[in-house]
Amino acid sequence: MSKPVLSIGLPVYNWQRYLSKALGSLLNQEFADFELIVSDNGSTDQTEAICREAAARDARIRYLRHDQNQGATWNFRKVLEASSGEFFKYAAYDDECYPAMLRKCMDVIRKDSSIALVYTRSELIDENSVVVPPECSPRWDSIATSANCASIRLWQVLWRVLHGQACYGVIRASFLRRMRPFGSIAGDWVVLAQLAMLGKIVEIPEVLFRLRRHSSNSWNGTATPVQVLQWHNPRASQLEKLIPFRVAIVLEHMKSVNYLPLSPTQKVSCMPIACVTPPARNVWIWVLRKTGPIRRKLRAITGWKAFLPSHVNG
Repeated sequence: MSKPVLSIGLPVYNWQRYLSKALGSLLNQEFADFELIVSDNGSTDQTEAICREAAARDARIRYLRHDQNQGATWNFRKVLEASSGEFFKYAAYDDECYPAMLRKCMDVIRKDSSIALVYTRSELIDENSVVVPPECSPRWDSIATSANCASIRLWQVLWRVLHGQACYGVIRASFLRRMRPFGSIAGDWVVLAQLAMLGKIVEIPEVLFRLRRHSSNSWNGTATPVQVLQWHNPRASQLEKLIPFRVAIVLEHMKSVNYLPLSPTQKVSCMPIACVTPPARNVWIWVLRKTGPIRRKLRAITGWKAFLPSHVNG
């Protein structure tokens, strides 16, 4: 079989309930020149049977079975290591894509070698794949940036990123391989920040990606930062567990600036952005939450859209 243009990496562990739908939505894409790498982190439910049955039906699936659960971070790295395509896409066991998603992303990213990532707009679905009304859904990240300056692109992404759904778009694989490996602390945010420093990010203004909300989401808001860290890396050290989450994020971005193949000038300009933007954004979100009721009242009185609540609830 010839080398595929696109590699899709789907890490999974014990998620039989949604896996078939996730696989089906990828295999039914209008763009078909891809390999689908499913890395099973030692599942003990029916995940293995589902994957092997799907692989028997479609030769594009490569099923990798591991003896024990090494953590989500290890598995995210594994699917990239096993890939061979010029482009790469992370996929989740519980999300779905509309049939045109890959085709439209590929049409854009292949036209401009300076583009690092192309993603589409998203919608939220529930456990039964029913679309959640927009008024009950998050305001998804809009992190598109075409600035020529790496530090400006970094600032735009760090200021806007929250849900990280853009991480599931189509990525130029050569950029991914120049970056730090997928991390255990806000891995999607760190990936997006690194991509921004390396190239442009494009958003397709069409809903083609479906994120599923269910009680076991790693981002469901009930898990503590330490629990999320252990889910990503069961072997996390005590020091990693003791560092406050918001401090750890800044440290991750600083490491990224130092690691990436940027020019000295780019490193000097990106480092303060990496240090200052996340805490500044946290302060801004706190202000928005505290002033939300006041801004709603002022908008009711004046009609000024400037007083509309932001994407932050409150």
